Amino acid sequence: MINQSKWIIENNSKSQLVRASTIKPRIDYATEIVDDLLDVLTRHRQDVNKNNLDLYGRLDKDYQLLSTLEKQVRYELELYYTIESLRQVRRSIDCIVGLGNVPTVLSPTISVVRTIRSKLLALMPAMDFQLGELSLLLGGIIIDAAHLASTNLDFGKANEVSSRLLDEAKLIADSKIYKQFPNLDFW
Repeated sequence: MINQSKWIIENNSKSQLVRASTIKPRIDYATEIVDDLLDVLTRHRQDVNKNNLDLYGRLDKDYQLLSTLEKQVRYELELYYTIESLRQVRRSIDCIVGLGNVPTVLSPTISVVRTIRSKLLALMPAMDFQLGELSLLLGGIIIDAAHLASTNLDFGKANEVSSRLLDEAKLIADSKIYKQFPNLDFW
């Protein structure tokens, strides 16, 4: 009679172990992508803001600048919105405490990333690849974590949370723009 060791990993549990061990590095990579995107967007927004403040200062002397300023401020508002939305994604990633809460915490972020990806396509097409990669990466992490934790994905709840996150980002972006350019009335 041959005794089989209880430490032998069956094929099914071996593949689950492999998938579980790949989730943390993928979460770290997603964090890196978000941080890189935030760095680029923040620097770009600062440049746009500097130009907008310069235009705003010259507005008293030249009212023909108003339409140019309006376009630039709307562009800056979209940048703020994108930055704040990505910060919401970053906060969600930071809220992960274990395999069990990954699907719940990250599910709303896919919709957030896809929304800002569609908005940025016209503004900054160079960022489309990174946002697409981030969306696919988050989706894979969520599906693997849900499978491993035997969790059901609730897309209705995820959509509600993502809508709330996007609304919060919009509110923050609007507040920052209104604070910087209080006398502009083209909203």
